[in-house]
Amino acid sequence: MPLLSYSRSYSPTAEDVGHVIRVECKATKRVGGGVLTKTVDTGLVLPFPPMPPRRQMLANVNEERLTPRLRQIGVFRVLTYNILAEIYATRQMYPYCPIWALSWSFRRELLKRELQSYNADIICLQEVQGDHYKSFFAPMMEEWGYEGWYLKKSRESMGLEGKVDGCALFYKRNRFILKERYPVDFNELANDFLKQVQTEYDLDYQGPSMAAREMFLSTLNKMRQRLQRDNVAQITVLEVVPANNEMVARKSQSGPLICVANVHIFSNPKFPDVKMWQTNMLAKQLERVTLNRNLPTILCGDFNSEPSSAVYEFMTRNHVPLDHPDIQHPPPQLANIYASLDLEHNIGFASAYASVFGAEPEYTNYTGAISRIGCDYRRSLTEALLLVIRSLDRCGGLRMVHTGDADSVRRAEGTPT
Repeated sequence: MPLLSYSRSYSPTAEDVGHVIRVECKATKRVGGGVLTKTVDTGLVLPFPPMPPRRQMLANVNEERLTPRLRQIGVFRVLTYNILAEIYATRQMYPYCPIWALSWSFRRELLKRELQSYNADIICLQEVQGDHYKSFFAPMMEEWGYEGWYLKKSRESMGLEGKVDGCALFYKRNRFILKERYPVDFNELANDFLKQVQTEYDLDYQGPSMAAREMFLSTLNKMRQRLQRDNVAQITVLEVVPANNEMVARKSQSGPLICVANVHIFSNPKFPDVKMWQTNMLAKQLERVTLNRNLPTILCGDFNSEPSSAVYEFMTRNHVPLDHPDIQHPPPQLANIYASLDLEHNIGFASAYASVFGAEPEYTNYTGAISRIGCDYRRSLTEALLLVIRSLDRCGGLRMVHTGDADSVRRAEGTPT
């Protein structure tokens, strides 16, 4: 058996494919000098997977309709990607996937290759584990010419530092300058919202009976438990760095500003009202940042919502009625509190995919663990959306990566990411 290395770590090479690697560790006793030896054999070394088929970039009809302002902003590529945190990549969640394919050490190399191939100017990632951001993503993205920031979910790590996921936003430093950033903590917004509800109750019902007040406070507590789900969002204002030929003409004049937001909405399908509440709160935060300055805005994220959902209707139609089934979903005593919400916004979102293709993709996430329909699996529609702001005229031309036909995806039992 040939000796490969004396180092404490070793990465298999192409020559190792098809072979078993034996790891041998020797420890010498301090007293007596005896040597203890332990060996562990790996499984067969597998070849690195080939690159996935190259996907076509398609454009919408507004390709040439660029206003002077949009020409000043220029053309740039945006990527949004839920990368599946290691803490969620378990055999219980993905029993159809080999354990070696779920391991972070394997997936991170695939992610590295894939992210580099997209060469995006702005990258929005969800489910980025805290320790992976520090040890993997931050140094890698800096080496590639990006700057960025990270916002972890607000839940406690339960003593496991770094084992909480969150959102990460990166931008090429030769294309953009960070001007402002706003962390959005939906738990904090829930507390503020419920404080306001309680204040309005106290003002409207002076001197309620003790029993009535206790019942109301109990309802508020149930609402707090329902709304606090630890999700977060990032809002970032970037200055566009002008092209070299514009630098001299503009001298010290600052470049145009754009707003980029990144969000991961609560995933549990039993809580569609919580998804809607989080989305509404995010829209309010975006309005405060963008409307007065009329900023072009891109919203990326994993919304865990389908086209029939209140979230999608709210985003694409600027409002959603209170009688939508998603909003009527919670217990009646909680639904009454939702009646106080202003479920509309003045931003004017449009789905980037629907703008280019005329409809949402047939799938954005394909797993084998949801349910069987005949010999097929039910797919989760539009789990991840990329939305652009205001109107197609304001957005100019769009190019979107084709998701591929569903038949090619069905050949795999499921794809965790």
